[in-house]
Amino acid sequence: MINPVKMIGNIKSVSHMGETSVRTVILAGLGAYSKGIEQFGMAQHLATKRFNDLVVKGEAVEAETVQRVMDTKSVIMGRAESQFNRTLNKTCGVDRDRLTNFEVKIDQLQKAIDELAQKDK
Repeated sequence: MINPVKMIGNIKSVSHMGETSVRTVILAGLGAYSKGIEQFGMAQHLATKRFNDLVVKGEAVEAETVQRVMDTKSVIMGRAESQFNRTLNKTCGVDRDRLTNFEVKIDQLQKAIDELAQKDK
């Protein structure tokens, strides 16, 4: 014959073991979830840091590239101006510096004429 008290004790024991196992599984799941959130936060922080590092590196490359372009432009403009001056001198016999001085003198003459014209009024 089966002892009902013993049977109830066995059922309670099995039930308690089941509850303990379920609780342990739930706690492990919550721990895994928490660890996943933590890892995601760390990965997100690392990705943001790396992205910002790339932005800083890109800014440095941009500044260097702009400086190189400006230097190259300056060299090219200097060479073009020099070639233009040589060509102008060979074809017209006019030195560009003398031409610039001539323009300044014409401007001064125009100013003097304008001042005289104002006095006559």
